Amino acid sequence: MNKFLIFLFCDDCKVNDIILSSFSKFNFSIKSFNNEEQFFKEFKDVKPNLILLDFAYGEANNLTILKTIRDDIANENISILVLNPSGDINVKLDLLNSGADDVIDVPFDIRELISRVNIHYRKFLNSKFVIKINDFYLDRKNEMLFKFDEQIYLTKNEFKIIDFLFRNRGKIVSREELYNIIWGIDNCINSRSVDMHIKSIREKIGDANKNFILSIYGQGYKIE
Repeated sequence: MNKFLIFLFCDDCKVNDIILSSFSKFNFSIKSFNNEEQFFKEFKDVKPNLILLDFAYGEANNLTILKTIRDDIANENISILVLNPSGDINVKLDLLNSGADDVIDVPFDIRELISRVNIHYRKFLNSKFVIKINDFYLDRKNEMLFKFDEQIYLTKNEFKIIDFLFRNRGKIVSREELYNIIWGIDNCINSRSVDMHIKSIREKIGDANKNFILSIYGQGYKIE
């Protein structure tokens, strides 16, 4: 299996131990948290592919975690599977409407939880090669970029730049970083070369107003 990182937020020691023990048989990486501060401290630096959130309805901190994650568009590719102890359909609908991708009622059969996680894992494998942002669709496997259904033809270096920006959506990428992925760190950095490539990409994708690839003064470029 390719690396697939799971964050488990659960303050029930018994449930926590069952999940950790069961998933140890698979090649998933899983980190466990039992308080909100600890969770977000790690989440700030490391983004998981899937979050297993043990939700006790009425406990505001759990719902806060769900909404806080979903309020940031940079987290839209993170799957969230919620464990719902109430079993109430209205609670389940609230969770789904608040940003959960999946909800499983507690108590649950661990085999069902593993199967549901595997569904998200398969999506992860597919998404590794495909990134969609707004009207654009990036096929990393075949090194192709589409706007709606029309292919945009890029040079090899232009594709490397747009690929890096797509994969770092929401983050400012410096000219030095973009230069290094094309020409390598052993070459003298010429920021003008990067700017010319960005200009060419903007022309090809119809971004004359610079609303898609943003220029961040003195820092680099960013795609929101």
